[in-house]
Amino acid sequence: MSELGEQTLESAPAASRPVRLSEAREAAGLHIAALAAALKVPVRKLEALEAGRYEELPDLTFARALASSACRQLRIDPAPVLEQIPLNPKPALRDSDSTINAPFKPASEAPAASPLTWLSRPALLGAIALLLAALVVMFLPDMEPADVAQGTPDTAQEAAAPAAPAAAPGLPIFQPSEATPGAPSAPAGEETTGPADTGAASPPPAHSPTAPGAAPSAAAAAPVVVPEAPAAATPPGGAVLQIEARDESWAEVVNGTGTVVLQRLLQRGERVEFSAAPPYAVTIGKASAVQVKLRGRAFDAAGVARNDVARFDAK
Repeated sequence: MSELGEQTLESAPAASRPVRLSEAREAAGLHIAALAAALKVPVRKLEALEAGRYEELPDLTFARALASSACRQLRIDPAPVLEQIPLNPKPALRDSDSTINAPFKPASEAPAASPLTWLSRPALLGAIALLLAALVVMFLPDMEPADVAQGTPDTAQEAAAPAAPAAAPGLPIFQPSEATPGAPSAPAGEETTGPADTGAASPPPAHSPTAPGAAPSAAAAAPVVVPEAPAAATPPGGAVLQIEARDESWAEVVNGTGTVVLQRLLQRGERVEFSAAPPYAVTIGKASAVQVKLRGRAFDAAGVARNDVARFDAK
């Protein structure tokens, strides 16, 4: 088709140039460069159109369109000008006797695709990668609680270790009971008489010389054991747990009923106290920035912290 178009352009006679277009432009006193600038086309294309050199133009359709635009710019009828420009010839079809020199294979004779060919496709590789990523995301939450569960006993042991000094004030309570080995000095002589004599000797302790020594020891042991319960029930300061922030720190406190009684950021200098429904499960986000007291006793929260996050139980 391109060869046919070139032959047609070359065979166009010189008399077919649009003479009326150039005459109308000259009659209007308009230079060809000014007309080309108004039409926004190169001057050489407009010169080729007026001279009938259609081979310098893309095709005859472009030449006719350019002539029509020039006529509108010059305000003349484009029909007489277009009559002087030849039309594009219709392409002729080839004879049906000619064959296409291209091999053709039916689909049944096409070679079957091997599994390696399917695996090498980018779309299949992308789908496999997405499937593996989905499996990792599904099993990842199951592995995280296992790590947390393994870390919980260590945290409980670390929380129990500092809790032992809190019971240290109770040690002097049981120390007077160690003085009771001096009391068996009274039954020491009675052990030779047998258990029956021991039961009989119990009524006259007032006349026995050793009974006054045993009575003070029993009286000393009685008032020491009894105050232990009130000491646990009414801690010094009236609070089981006290948290004072030396700097900003996040804290969470859950009471014995499972209710979250505190879950926010403590400001510098702020102090909170808890005394109802112990024990408390405490989590402090910045253990080095707070001061904790359990029943009025200082508790080292930083000692049980991991990465400056402390978790412990306040009973």
